[in-house]
Amino acid sequence: MRLGLLGAVMLLSGCVSQTPGYPSGDEFDLQQAAKTRISLGLTYLKNGNYQQAKVNLDKALEFAPRYADAHYSLAYYYQTVEEWARADSAYEDALKLAPRNPDIANSYGAFLCQQRRYEEATEYFTKALDNQQYANSAETYENMAICAQAQGETDEALRYLVSALNHQPSRAKSLFMLTQIYISQGRWNEAENAMRRYEKVARVSPESIQLAIEIATGKGDTETAEGYGEMLVTMYPQSVAAKAYKAEMLSQTNASAQIVRTTKPKAAHAPEATTGAPVTSQNSVKPQASIPIKTNPSHNPKMEPAIKSDDAGAQSRYHVVQKGENLYRISLKYNLKMAKIQEWNDLPDPGDIVVGMRLRLTAPQ
Repeated sequence: MRLGLLGAVMLLSGCVSQTPGYPSGDEFDLQQAAKTRISLGLTYLKNGNYQQAKVNLDKALEFAPRYADAHYSLAYYYQTVEEWARADSAYEDALKLAPRNPDIANSYGAFLCQQRRYEEATEYFTKALDNQQYANSAETYENMAICAQAQGETDEALRYLVSALNHQPSRAKSLFMLTQIYISQGRWNEAENAMRRYEKVARVSPESIQLAIEIATGKGDTETAEGYGEMLVTMYPQSVAAKAYKAEMLSQTNASAQIVRTTKPKAAHAPEATTGAPVTSQNSVKPQASIPIKTNPSHNPKMEPAIKSDDAGAQSRYHVVQKGENLYRISLKYNLKMAKIQEWNDLPDPGDIVVGMRLRLTAPQ
């Protein structure tokens, strides 16, 4: 959930009183000085230097005590260091000076939701949305969805997410949350459609692959679920999601082996375990970088055939790597395991592909 300012300084016109001990008029612009201090303070806060953040934000308030953003910034600081009462007071002071500012209302609503003051939170979210000049309605609807989920109101959360995506169809976090809700309701086709939309606007992450595994498992597509699982442990072997998946697979393998030993004590090997769903996906979205694709400007992919006949007369399928593709997405396109494509093309690492490269999609003869 957004906790107020995201490192940016909101501009707000207002009256700035003169501060004793500082020149006035053209010699010293108090509001501009306050903005500079706010910017410095938020930068220090982002970098974890809380002491210098507080010094600069206090100085901003000293320069311009009636500048709403000075109070707003301090509210964000107090919220970050978990001084809840002071954060609440600073938000109220900011809204007294700028009662029609929808950004402050939205951030205060998010703060109140964090404090489980849900009715008050809804009041301030509504104030933000009522402002016809407000440009961040999608963010507010998303915050309302988070707040509804915190209260166990899944249907309300779903409705708010749909509204958020109506205002901003490519909003990745809303699409991720929408997918999670559809999964929780067993609405597998809708979850799959939401996941596809998410994949178009967000980078691959362990959490997104984990959701894909859950969807494939829910639809009874064991092979696809296993393929996603292989991608997860290959691309992100140290992630929490990958470790959970491997633990689940080990558990299922042991269970299958126990069944075989019980029914067929002389069997030398247990049959392959079927794939089940991993642990429930995490709520937060932390997008991670997708595998980079190197560019080979001298290569012309249009000259490469999609099908090639070898000497034995059999046909081998190929895919010509396009700009923006990675091995993960190519494997999805052809419903192949990523490890197989690596093996067939002698790729030590999934990132060892370049634009224009021709990838074999069948096993070498």
